[in-house]
Amino acid sequence: MSEKDKGFKFRKLFFRDAEADPQKKQIQKSEPAGINLPQAPVGIKDQSLVEDFVERLQNLINNNNQPGFDFLEFTESLFEEKQNPGPEVYKTVFRIAQKIDKSLTSTRLVDSAMFYKDLVQRAAESEITKGVSKKQELQSEKDNERSNLDNGLRETRTKIQQLTRQIQELQNQESNLNNQLSAIDHKYESRFIDIDRKLGAIRDAKEQVIVSIVDIEAGIKSNLT
Repeated sequence: MSEKDKGFKFRKLFFRDAEADPQKKQIQKSEPAGINLPQAPVGIKDQSLVEDFVERLQNLINNNNQPGFDFLEFTESLFEEKQNPGPEVYKTVFRIAQKIDKSLTSTRLVDSAMFYKDLVQRAAESEITKGVSKKQELQSEKDNERSNLDNGLRETRTKIQQLTRQIQELQNQESNLNNQLSAIDHKYESRFIDIDRKLGAIRDAKEQVIVSIVDIEAGIKSNLT
């Protein structure tokens, strides 16, 4: 099977919980194998960004496919048999795989699942770190501008008190600075929202991939070990 075809199958795997029963999906999300995911603010998650990051994580997994028959090949074979495999499908696929690779064990499958989970975790955390850093830089830029405006406003008010002959000019300057200060939140709002949308998408993408891997890992542990 080509990498393109394999990628398509894994894409279906990583997104399959979106089509599952809502109650089952809630149970899966409530047991993330010890992974604590920061929550993005409500209303700024973008499904298209989630799908984009899932695809990037999926490609990362495919590009780092370990030699031999491991978790990825097992998963591919598993879902070629059935979309929602049960214990017997796990066992059947495992027996067939052992005929191909006599050294294959369930422990090796679990170990390779952990390898791909760690790969996804590191990649997602790296992207999240970059996003948080950009947000901090933007916050610093905003704070500096706010500080400059505040300082200018204070200096202007002092001049108004001291220079009565120029009171009208200074009052106009005060009004202008106040307007800028009042508008600063609106000025930065869209940029903050954009960063938060991307962070939310990264976290959702990571969660979807990790949940899918954990699902198969759990099946391996419960049915093959």
